[in-house]
Amino acid sequence: MTISAANEKTYIRSLSKRAFDIVVATAGLLLLWLLILVISFWITTDSSGPILCRRKRCSSNNVELEIFEFRTTLVDQRRKTSEHGLDEMQCCTTGVGHVLRRSGMNKLPQLMNVLRGEMSIVGTHLFTTALSKPFPSLDLYEIRPGLVTWTHDSEDQCETADAAESLCRCISCDRYYVENSSFFFDMKILFHTLLSKATYL
Repeated sequence: MTISAANEKTYIRSLSKRAFDIVVATAGLLLLWLLILVISFWITTDSSGPILCRRKRCSSNNVELEIFEFRTTLVDQRRKTSEHGLDEMQCCTTGVGHVLRRSGMNKLPQLMNVLRGEMSIVGTHLFTTALSKPFPSLDLYEIRPGLVTWTHDSEDQCETADAAESLCRCISCDRYYVENSSFFFDMKILFHTLLSKATYL
């Protein structure tokens, strides 16, 4: 395959992946609006504070972005634990937050990030800015970070400073995903994730 042919294939894959992202994100927001409304009300009754929170993360091609999530922690504890590890985050997680994080529903607002072109439905991991710096090889990645990723580790494990082994696994999974990216592989990842999260509901 020539370079131009390879570039054309990559371009077509990029366009089709973006179209898929827009369709799925739009359909998700339209179909899940009632669930999003219920979760929003649940958060407000569980603890004081905003419904949504913004978190600064770095994509695997070292692009910093701000992602949306349902708030899962106590407001007065968030600043104190923002740079700490998973154990500290779990200590200040709200009752609703435990359910949302285990089921992955805390990430539903990231469908807005997908529509904005900052993320994909399926893609690579997001990392804290500090954790992304030691890995210059991540610059090779061109695929957007995903709402769903190819990994058996949770996002918390991959982004926590004291979980170096899990972080390395996440990077390895990202590399494998980039090298084998295809529509059918995305479907496999999406189905596997939905099936695994359904066990928590």
